Amino acid sequence: MSGIYSIRFRLVAVFLAIILAVMIIISFFLYTTLERYHINNLRDSLNRAGLLASDFLIGHLRGQINSVRLSTLAENMSRQAGARVIFTDQQGIVVGDSLRVGGLLNQQLESEDIFSALNGEMSSSVSYSERIEQNVLQLAIPVTEEDESVIGVIFMSASMEGVYSTLQDIRSFLFLATLLAMAVVGGGSILLARRFTGPLEELTTATRKMAEGNLDQHIEVYSSDEIGRLAEQFNIMAKRLNYYTSNLKKFAADVAHEVRTPLATMSLLTKSLKEHDMEPEQQKEFIEDLDNELERLVALVNDLLELSKLEKNEIEREEIVLNNLLQSIVEENQYRYAQSGVKLIGDLAEQTINVLAVPLQIRQVVVNLLDNALNYTDAGGTVTLSLYKEGNEAITTVVDTGCGIPEDDLSYIFERFFRVDRARTREGGGTGLGLAIVSEIIAKHGGRVWVDSEEGTGSTFYFALPISEE
Repeated sequence: MSGIYSIRFRLVAVFLAIILAVMIIISFFLYTTLERYHINNLRDSLNRAGLLASDFLIGHLRGQINSVRLSTLAENMSRQAGARVIFTDQQGIVVGDSLRVGGLLNQQLESEDIFSALNGEMSSSVSYSERIEQNVLQLAIPVTEEDESVIGVIFMSASMEGVYSTLQDIRSFLFLATLLAMAVVGGGSILLARRFTGPLEELTTATRKMAEGNLDQHIEVYSSDEIGRLAEQFNIMAKRLNYYTSNLKKFAADVAHEVRTPLATMSLLTKSLKEHDMEPEQQKEFIEDLDNELERLVALVNDLLELSKLEKNEIEREEIVLNNLLQSIVEENQYRYAQSGVKLIGDLAEQTINVLAVPLQIRQVVVNLLDNALNYTDAGGTVTLSLYKEGNEAITTVVDTGCGIPEDDLSYIFERFFRVDRARTREGGGTGLGLAIVSEIIAKHGGRVWVDSEEGTGSTFYFALPISEE
């Protein structure tokens, strides 16, 4: 039953229905046209024969009528016209009949065609003859004097067996042509439907497998039409879905790992405090370690919440002077940098640069980059925050003289929980989400972020924002 409702079956059925309807319409039109043509052709032939005989018949209908002579004339005319010929006088009485045996001689003819002819109008009709059991074409032609008075009628009746025999042959030919057309169209539509529905069946199978959890699906693209483009989009969707699902699994595993580490440490410290008697100084040290782990866990949760909010919420930006915002950040972080023995330099453009942004989010971007630079720069090093204009973008850079980033790690640096040196970052209190938050915020602002680095010499982080039009 499923095949009956398939697209392939419906396409074939529609094509066959269309060709059948077209062939029926064409056959009907052609049959009726040919029927009309043959009937008109037969009528014209009888009419010409009757008009020729009419002039000759006038003299025979005047005065004394000789039925034998008129019947002979009717018989001769019948052989020429291929029809039964009857002559009547002006009262409609048969005075000559080409049929000698069983004829209607001296009988009154009563028909609509005779009455019309007696009134001076030629008339014709098609009717069924009980005597010969065939359809016949009847034609009545008035025989008139010079003053247009009717003195008789020429009545001809021709069998239409030849006409309908020819039409029957044509009907058989049209029937065979219809069957042939349906066979050709049916075969072609099956091939065409298979070409159309084949990729759709592959799509259905691949989609079913994806629904079952097997996301690694790919469909071969054989054409550039709508179905081919659909297959291409499916491949792109499957690839992205597989990528995002893999990232989600990795993200969930990373979150579990990042949460498990401080929780395990906190559990160990708590049990040690409960189960062992400690000196006040040792107890204080354990409590400080517990507090540090708790702060790290809180920071991790806050960063996760921040990422979640960035992904869901639309931002409402305002016009800000980026120079002033960056200058205030430099001043706020000078003391913290000095405590670590790292010099923080602000190299900001003198020209006022305005951007449309959320001030708190841009502040978070810069602070995250400065924290990252500080974590990877040893005492005696330098971190420089710069701002300049390039085209219609405001370019902000954070340059450090730290350990740099390996070339193989550069393409992953903005991924969540990625760390170049995991142990070193944890010691510094990082959650591994700072650069991911930077990337998300800048993307929300319609900007871009990238990094240049050489291992052993330092790194340069860039982010660009569209400049606000004055």
